[in-house]
Amino acid sequence: MIRANQGILAGAIAVAAMVGVAGGAQAGGYAYDSGPAASGRTMWEGTHFGGHIGWAGADYSANPDEGALSLTNGLGDGDGFAGGFLYGASLQFDNWVLGTDSVWTFGDNGGNTATTASGLTLSTDINFMDEARGRIGYLVMPNVLAYGALGIAFADVDINGSVLAGNGDSKGFVGFTYGGGAEAMFGDRWFARVEYSHIDFGDEHIAAANGGTYKVDLDTDAVRAAVGYRFDWSPLDLLR
Repeated sequence: MIRANQGILAGAIAVAAMVGVAGGAQAGGYAYDSGPAASGRTMWEGTHFGGHIGWAGADYSANPDEGALSLTNGLGDGDGFAGGFLYGASLQFDNWVLGTDSVWTFGDNGGNTATTASGLTLSTDINFMDEARGRIGYLVMPNVLAYGALGIAFADVDINGSVLAGNGDSKGFVGFTYGGGAEAMFGDRWFARVEYSHIDFGDEHIAAANGGTYKVDLDTDAVRAAVGYRFDWSPLDLLR
């Protein structure tokens, strides 16, 4: 809970900074054309690609199930820098912008999750995560979009340790993600954004060395900044 609150606070500060910088640029004479492009689209419409970097943290819990050895400590966490790429597509309706957004994240967010009384261990490490989200946003300024995002997420996680059968395995976690942030347009098609994202992955079972299983639960929080480019084409154009 403390980790999530820290992530939300950092995200809120980053969003406020983004809006302030963009607003200052506009007040200082930065001219942004919010009208249609030559193709009939606005600058907020099209297919976007970009890269992101930021901080990500993960909270883990492990509990014995179906006869597995008891754990003296079943909680763990890990955090650090993470980065990756993103892509999606958007359409604009008056001051509203709707679309899709996929975010792939790579980084080292492993941690020692659990131990037994005899010193056997269980640890986790996230190899990568993918968030497939829908976005809905409102133009608080012609060049600044405040948005929320909701969708599903997938993570590939290594679960290892002497307490597990075969010393561990990789597991695919599936859950839901939500978050929000602010995005600003610079020039014709370049954009920058800051956002906060939370993922609840639920739990997965993994075989224990003594024949039982452990139930491993995973949640993540991330604050990230991104820069990208929006191309003057979108598969969402087929909806019009």
